[in-house]
Amino acid sequence: MQHRAMFSRFHRYLASRGQTVATFGSDHIDGFLIHIAPDCADGTTTQIRYLKLIDRLTRHLVDVGVRQENPATTMLLTQSWPEDEPTPVYLSFEDDERLQRSLVVPDDPSFKIIRNKAVVALLAASGITSAELKRLKRADLAVGGIRPDVAIAKSGPRLGRKVPIDVFALEVLTAYVAERNEMTCTSEWLFVATAAGKPVKDDTLGQCVRKALAEVDVAAADMSPRLLRNTYCRRHLRAGKTNEQVSSLLGLSSHRTAVRIRQTIEEM
Repeated sequence: MQHRAMFSRFHRYLASRGQTVATFGSDHIDGFLIHIAPDCADGTTTQIRYLKLIDRLTRHLVDVGVRQENPATTMLLTQSWPEDEPTPVYLSFEDDERLQRSLVVPDDPSFKIIRNKAVVALLAASGITSAELKRLKRADLAVGGIRPDVAIAKSGPRLGRKVPIDVFALEVLTAYVAERNEMTCTSEWLFVATAAGKPVKDDTLGQCVRKALAEVDVAAADMSPRLLRNTYCRRHLRAGKTNEQVSSLLGLSSHRTAVRIRQTIEEM
């Protein structure tokens, strides 16, 4: 899914320049990397990942006779993976608590306001990814009963699981579920963008997170759903869960993320 999204962005860039996968050259790759640079945080490997994807694509096109040359191969020779992994972004424990306290149901909220708060509440209280949140159906979220949780289906390398929801999010989520169940649209998506039931877009999820953080005067290098996922991981590690337990909650088969974020606690 990630590779399809990356290729789609590259393809849109080529089309806007009147090029196809059969005609682009190194100047177009350079232009594309400059184009995406504002979205690539310092120290990350986003640009080199795009370049490696373009290289694999172009090698295939050469193999099947669509192209004669692969300009990405030479460009890759000048690139290298960073020796140090980027420091994970997360909220401090104090800022995390402030965000949690802000996730309450306001007086007489519109559907959009309660939906946006519910988006942030679920991301912060479950550690799921934005892609997983977008795919949720109404039946996947259980806010009643002894153990409220959200069911995440397996997708690619991400493991299927049921994630317990941290208690601070339940008020907002319960209010949102009630509003969502009142809607007459036939869509089963949990989070919808319109009364017709269209699912929310990635941009909307990012805006929800940025607005929620701005409301509590929190700024971070990466104010995205990833920030809330790392914060969730750090919160549960601090609470005493093992690397294995937290990795399982995050749907990860590797403990690498948990190990890296645990180091930020041990260094305090």
